[in-house]
Amino acid sequence: MPNFKEMSIAELKEYLSTHRHDDKAFSAALGELITRNRGALRYPANLPLEDVGKIIQEKLNQVD
Repeated sequence: MPNFKEMSIAELKEYLSTHRHDDKAFSAALGELITRNRGALRYPANLPLEDVGKIIQEKLNQVD
């Protein structure tokens, strides 16, 4: 298995894309990617669609 700590974020994403059917490899690479941004705001998976829409709109407004 490659050394994920030495990979860039772009390389990790590419690895995830090409190894999406290998549960062990995917899990290890995703774990490394997640630890890179500990300050990221995480949302619950069961968030109502209305709330998701509001969050997306707020993010789009921040870009403008």
